[in-house]
Amino acid sequence: MSILANIFLVDKYYIYEQRKILDKAAEDIVLASHNDLLNDLNRIEDKYGLTIVYSDTSGNLEQINERIIFEFDRKKIKLNKFWITEHTLNSLQDKTVNKIYDQGASKYKVLTKFLKIDHTIFAIGLPLAHMEETIGIINRFTIFLMSLSVIVIILLVVIISKKITKPLESLKTLSQDIANLNFRKVEIQSNDEVGDLAKSINRMSENLEKAHDEINSQNKRLKDLMADISHELKTPLSLVKVYEQGISDGLDDGTFKDTIEEQLEKMDFLIEKLLFWTELESNVLNKSTFDLGKRMIDMTAKYALILQENDMNVSMNVEMDKDYFVHADKEEIDVVLDNIMTNSIKYSSDKNIEITVTKNDNHVKLIIANGVGEMDESDLENIWRPFYVLEKSRSKELSGTGLGLPIIKTILDNHELDFGFELKNNRLEFFILFA
Repeated sequence: MSILANIFLVDKYYIYEQRKILDKAAEDIVLASHNDLLNDLNRIEDKYGLTIVYSDTSGNLEQINERIIFEFDRKKIKLNKFWITEHTLNSLQDKTVNKIYDQGASKYKVLTKFLKIDHTIFAIGLPLAHMEETIGIINRFTIFLMSLSVIVIILLVVIISKKITKPLESLKTLSQDIANLNFRKVEIQSNDEVGDLAKSINRMSENLEKAHDEINSQNKRLKDLMADISHELKTPLSLVKVYEQGISDGLDDGTFKDTIEEQLEKMDFLIEKLLFWTELESNVLNKSTFDLGKRMIDMTAKYALILQENDMNVSMNVEMDKDYFVHADKEEIDVVLDNIMTNSIKYSSDKNIEITVTKNDNHVKLIIANGVGEMDESDLENIWRPFYVLEKSRSKELSGTGLGLPIIKTILDNHELDFGFELKNNRLEFFILFA
């Protein structure tokens, strides 16, 4: 099956799955209480992660469309191409109607289900990012890696076969299975060259299976990262397009250019962070010895004004007469401390941050804890994922890109340090153990 066919099938299946979500939401709307409809709609939106707007059927078709588009716009969904036809309105008398509105250059589609209850039309919208480019890249990358694996295997089999006077059927079958990515082992009890060859092929099969699994895992992480990056860039790009069109149409009130520049700066900042994160993978550590306790005191002083403005309290458990020397890359550890401090300020639910530095048997341990409200262990599994957000940031001065924790993880992995998060009594504790 061709790459284009794969893309087509995946896209169709994705839309099919999303339509099932819209169907469930429509059923909930039909069953919703008429006495408290607004709260029920908000609950349904939160439950399924979609947007619901509605309009009465009074007025002509153009007025109904204008009200629906206005409600979507009010809920932050910009629609360049959207129109309810007379045929759609007539069909709503006895059934629901599904529509897909491709937003063109904005590179996303809006999957919409319409239903009518009494004299009210409900529109359930679910934005879908275009998947064609991402799936195409992943397919081509997978085909390249698979082809490379097959070529390596074939070369190895040819070299080995030249050293054997008589082909052995069992090893030949094993080689063919490996070429077809059916990784297994063969048991040959022999102490001669054939036995050594069998052991080598068995090891090769095991290593290739591990490599194959790692490639699949990397492909999935790459796909998730690309989807997250596309999502992060979609909003500023849409705003730039809208305001640029406004300038072209002569609607600029003097602020459009500033808004465009602001969105471009956000995208530039995100790209710089991505490049910085990428460069960390190949960075050479410039280690030195420094006092971690003093670094934390200096770091807290740096955020004194922001802490005061946010009415936050910091408890420092650091003995002033004690040394907390560690051997690490000072600049990169500063990046870690800076990101952890800003995250603690952003997500603290009780406005209390507790910093503890201890030393035991030449090990220095840093703990930074803050309240997080409602949170379960499943959140800790995703917390290192790029662009993953626990809750809305509480500090506008410290808004970030969603790459802080992945950067922290990369730096600490490069240092081969023990680190992580622990959830204790609605408080999130981040720890680093310096050996």
